[in-house]
Amino acid sequence: MGRLQTLARLTIKRSVSISAGRHRLRFQLTAAIVCLLALATITATSPPQLKYDERNHIEFAQIVAKNGWRHALTSSENPSAAGPLYPAIHLALSPSTRLHAPAIRWVNLCCFIGVILLLASYKSTEPVEARLAFGLSLLAVPFLWPAVGMALTELPALLFFTGFVVLFLKIINSDRATSLEVFGLAVAAGLCLGVAILGRQTYLVVVPALLMMMVWLRARWSAALICSITALVMSSWLFAVWHGLAPPQYYRPAQSWVSFSYLLLSLSYVAVATLFLSPLWLVRQREKAWIVCAFFGVALAYLARNYEDPPAKSLLVRLFGMHVGLWVGFVVGCALGAMGVIWAWTALKAFWRERRDPVRAFLLLSLGALVLAPIKMTSQFSSRYVVGSLGLLLLVVIDSPHQFRRCWAARMFAGSFAGIAILWTYFQQH
Repeated sequence: MGRLQTLARLTIKRSVSISAGRHRLRFQLTAAIVCLLALATITATSPPQLKYDERNHIEFAQIVAKNGWRHALTSSENPSAAGPLYPAIHLALSPSTRLHAPAIRWVNLCCFIGVILLLASYKSTEPVEARLAFGLSLLAVPFLWPAVGMALTELPALLFFTGFVVLFLKIINSDRATSLEVFGLAVAAGLCLGVAILGRQTYLVVVPALLMMMVWLRARWSAALICSITALVMSSWLFAVWHGLAPPQYYRPAQSWVSFSYLLLSLSYVAVATLFLSPLWLVRQREKAWIVCAFFGVALAYLARNYEDPPAKSLLVRLFGMHVGLWVGFVVGCALGAMGVIWAWTALKAFWRERRDPVRAFLLLSLGALVLAPIKMTSQFSSRYVVGSLGLLLLVVIDSPHQFRRCWAARMFAGSFAGIAILWTYFQQH
């Protein structure tokens, strides 16, 4: 009798726990959908004038339509440094959008929904609500909002790159060493990576990380090689036309062959994204590690940061005025520099701890390559460079949607509110 009562209590507790979990997932999904609807509303009501870099990229598409691809890719008239993916998509959709705002901004929102669905498809063992909430949690990252809400170049490339990541993870998790299925997945993954490179050249740095995966895959090393070759064949023609990694008109004499300031900015922004996505992944460090990393981060930020170009400059200047806004931005930048060094230390520890797991090794190697890439961008830096790594970051810092804590919705709303404010400042620019 006592055993039956104990079994009944355990059954009741389990059913209550499952019910509570379902309610929590539904609440999280509802919160995420509210944020997505807010983004859609802002996009629908955005101004009809082209803003910020939208002018340059749409002009690129117009030059292609007028003079052809080769002329547009090499002409000094082209004000965009992006590859052909962006104009190809927008020209294909031009009968509907007429290359006018706000219609062109819906393209990125649709690409973002595609990224969400791809990330959700990887978590195939989870409930649908959990999978969708997992993908939508990217909206908690404030600096993602301008990239999604405006007609910029990051989201089409991110869509194809996410497709590459999901396909290559299927290769890693496959039980078969060599088969027609693995070969097909490798070619498909390489095609996706190649198209992503044609959208944003930054993704080229993932190819060396992909080749390094031959060490982890062993019996399936050929899949990594096939994927890499396919990606390079798909994208190398562009660099042959350009005679480099960027259009000829974008080559400028640089004072240094590397930019540690941009590397620190990249680390800072990815640390901010991690705080909104999964702060526990970042903050679980010993006090000594925090003190040492914070000291080096602040010192590097003080020496390397540009006082006149702080994070979220347009928002800070609008809130505080030019003089105070720049000082606030510099202080914030130093704090973010400390967070960036702590993030780098945490990522290195995570890689060493999980180095025998091919899935984690692939995710961390690829993420590390993308975060390090801005060290070679000596012309300018934008937080949008980090947007391309957010899908990988989400897969690294959150293994399962069940890791969401009670404060997940608070982070989602706080990040979305900041994202709305940043996007609004972009739309207010003249």
